Amino acid sequence: MEENFFLKVLDRLKWMFNHMHVDYPVMRKVLAAKLLMDARRTPVVLGSRARNKEKEGNLFLKSLWVYALTGLFIVPINFLGSDYLFKMSLVFSIILFMVMTAMIADFSAVLLDTRDQSILGTKPIDSRTLHAAKTVHICIYLILLTGTMGLPSAIVGLMRSGPLFFLLFLLNLVLIDLIAISCTTFIYLIVLKFFDGERLKDVINYVQIFLSFAIAIGYQLVIRAFDITVSHISLSLSWWQFFVPPLWFGAMTEWLIGGHHESQFIFLGILGFVAPIVLILIYHGFSASFERAIIKLSVQTGKSRQKLGWFNRFLGRLLCRKQEERHFFRFASLMMKQDRMFKLKVYPSLGMSLVFPFIFLMNGLQGSSLDQLGKGSGYYYVYFSLLLIPTALFMLNYSSAYKGAWIYGTAPIANRTAIFSGTLKAALTQLFLPVFLILSILFLLLFHWRILPDLIAVLLTASIFTVISYRYCLNEAFPFSKPFDATPTSGNMMIFFLFLIAGLFAAGHAVIRWALPGYGIFIYIACLLVANVIVWKTGLKKES
Repeated sequence: MEENFFLKVLDRLKWMFNHMHVDYPVMRKVLAAKLLMDARRTPVVLGSRARNKEKEGNLFLKSLWVYALTGLFIVPINFLGSDYLFKMSLVFSIILFMVMTAMIADFSAVLLDTRDQSILGTKPIDSRTLHAAKTVHICIYLILLTGTMGLPSAIVGLMRSGPLFFLLFLLNLVLIDLIAISCTTFIYLIVLKFFDGERLKDVINYVQIFLSFAIAIGYQLVIRAFDITVSHISLSLSWWQFFVPPLWFGAMTEWLIGGHHESQFIFLGILGFVAPIVLILIYHGFSASFERAIIKLSVQTGKSRQKLGWFNRFLGRLLCRKQEERHFFRFASLMMKQDRMFKLKVYPSLGMSLVFPFIFLMNGLQGSSLDQLGKGSGYYYVYFSLLLIPTALFMLNYSSAYKGAWIYGTAPIANRTAIFSGTLKAALTQLFLPVFLILSILFLLLFHWRILPDLIAVLLTASIFTVISYRYCLNEAFPFSKPFDATPTSGNMMIFFLFLIAGLFAAGHAVIRWALPGYGIFIYIACLLVANVIVWKTGLKKES
């Protein structure tokens, strides 16, 4: 059997692991087993995988097309003049944004996996070595991810600025990976230190939402660090910019490639090289503590939430007319609340749905006051909340307790459509509705009561969009009936297609507002009400 390429590379770095007091031969064997398992099944570390009979290695490569596409979109930024500081800061902010998002959405499940402890914890393997194997495992996929995304820009830079730029760009990609994995681990370590039991599992999900906010806000800080005019781009140096990593790498490029030796560029450039190294060394120092703390996730302490709140029970009675449908509404609601892996997969998307509308609003705020913004049409950005729906519905296929799906075939279910209608309504109320209500309150404060009919139209559109998404995301299986590692490789493409449909709904809303000012929106709401009745009656039909 041919040896993995990454293991051969690691053999050349054996001295580094020995210096870090890691048992390299043991770490290598553990890592080899992990990589072999990844080749035989769909890797856990990515969100798009499938159980099929394809050749080894193809599954992971197929999942990288989204990042390759992002890398191609980044390429034009490299042609924005000769200011390396601005364009490289922008490039690295996009890459860091995508890497941190992947760390939260896909790699957190690996970082917080307790199976290594239960399987290998009884063997003579120290926790530092075990954590090193886990870290290198994640880093391999992060390097492939960032390489896929950054290689187009690196090649353009090689042709435009020479080999030194190419090598520096690749170095910065590695440093970005070090920042992503160390910062994410530090945050989880703090949470693991102060919480335990079921409360810990809930807090981790809330931390993921917080990280989604923090990443989006950090991305905005990069843009706002520069004074941009028609003819000139300049950096307005402030204290907070020393805590924005993309500026470190942009300044490093400006210093070493652009030839600007001002003190701020040199300091930021040195910080960009030193800070990731220091972070990963501190991370390594806490690796043993992290592995011990992870055990808390497998310990059942504290009370588990077994009941729905009064508001959710009220929504179940309000939205579900038949008793059977209410049962599945309650069942799906509890599954979404209690399945930790499901929440690890979905909650980052929930956070992003909250963040994206405000990212675009903040861009529109440049050069305008809040009053001017409130008189505009920025409230259409609330349609970004719909992006949560296909992601959430797609994940409704999967569960950690998928082996219990035999109940669908043995339970005396009179109307199987109730399974899907109850589950979809639960997903709307448990996942989408909280996000939409928060956005609605904030948008009403900004745009005032004039947009209330528009928000009602968006809510009705979301209801229709849920059924449309169901036809693509949930039409072939019962809810919670598949394991998470059976996610098909076509998932990203399907969700991307549904994003386009959501965009068409937003465009239609805007056209009606423009073509029929005044009472046009109320006619649109009436049409949406009729469409909802038709769609929910006919769109959920499924053969027994």
